[in-house]
Amino acid sequence: MTSSSQNINDSGSCPNCGSNFDSPYCPDCGQKRIDKHEFAVSHFFGHLAHEFTHLDSNKILRTFADLISKPGALTKAYLGGKKGQYINPIRVYLTVSAIYFFFAWGALATAGGGSIEENQNRPFMIELAKRKGAEPSVLATKIQDKAGKYSAVFRFASVLLSGLFLMLLYRDSGKYYVEYLIFSLHFYAFDFLAKSVVAVFYLTEAYTGHTTFLVARVFYYVAALVYLIFALRRVYSQAWSKTMLKGLAQFVFEVILFILINAGGFMLAALLV
Repeated sequence: MTSSSQNINDSGSCPNCGSNFDSPYCPDCGQKRIDKHEFAVSHFFGHLAHEFTHLDSNKILRTFADLISKPGALTKAYLGGKKGQYINPIRVYLTVSAIYFFFAWGALATAGGGSIEENQNRPFMIELAKRKGAEPSVLATKIQDKAGKYSAVFRFASVLLSGLFLMLLYRDSGKYYVEYLIFSLHFYAFDFLAKSVVAVFYLTEAYTGHTTFLVARVFYYVAALVYLIFALRRVYSQAWSKTMLKGLAQFVFEVILFILINAGGFMLAALLV
């Protein structure tokens, strides 16, 4: 044992606040008495494994299980003060959006007729490639990559607009804007997950068939709308008739916003490439 660790363990004084104590924890600040075995490699990696496989895994599983199966439950719990049971809404959104923009965004853009192969043969792309002195295929690839990055930024900004539109729908509820923003973060996280599933059907349509992909797209729109209505009902507790009308209005707003974001990301990429 080194002299530094021996002094910390045997001096009886707290290395954090300097108080003398004989118990495992300092009675003044709560600092744990340092044990030399804590610096052993086996102890360090054992503790690391415990953190990832026990504490966080329970929270992760609970968060995503409730996000998928209980519309609005995460929002209601978070706004009710139960913040320790679930992952922070921003972290949930960023995690799922990273997955979505990693593969699903490009796949769905291709499914919608915006593949690199199709774009490179469009007249505006050929003309732009001539002005830039580049091959259409190379330029189309660069624009596709940049469009994904810009759309990711725009998509996060759209969460702010989504929360604002939701606040207008429920303007008589007396809630703060951030409360609506939390709802939007959770809904967008579910939306990204649902779209990612649809993207998987598209990427595997050679094995599952084109019809399966089309069914998945239709099912997504129905599932997302129903999920939104049930989430609004759980969080804001209004009558079903009002909730359905507001849910439909919010969903139409989201669809329009999604189209504008993808178009804006592509146009900005084409301008700045």
